[in-house]
Amino acid sequence: MAPTKPLPIADPDSKPYWDGARAHELRGQQCSGCGRFRWPPSGVCPDCHSWQSRWVKLPGGGTISSYVVVHQPIGAFASEVPYTIAKIVLDGTGSHATIITTVVDCPWEEIRVGMRVTVVFDDVTDEVTLPKFRPLE
Repeated sequence: MAPTKPLPIADPDSKPYWDGARAHELRGQQCSGCGRFRWPPSGVCPDCHSWQSRWVKLPGGGTISSYVVVHQPIGAFASEVPYTIAKIVLDGTGSHATIITTVVDCPWEEIRVGMRVTVVFDDVTDEVTLPKFRPLE
């Protein structure tokens, strides 16, 4: 039997994010006290220490700030090499929120730091949707 990929499990802090992904929306947690975005989601703001927050829909774009190309076949991901994992600074968050995700629909040789990307949603199961990013056309 081939290994299966691990899927995320929502916890109380990240559930609104995963619910948004399932609805094909990119959402971010924003502090109700100072307005700073929190990523990863957490109970308390790292700036003003407020416990109050709200979830807001984000524009869905971003900029690649760093990336790595995986060439080594490992476990459940062995059939997909090479693939790219990127750190993306999300638009609309004042550069406070970054996400580590997969870049799709682009040869790995063309990916660059500073590349503008937009979110696409991969409905992996009925319960789990993964946000991924592709180059902005």
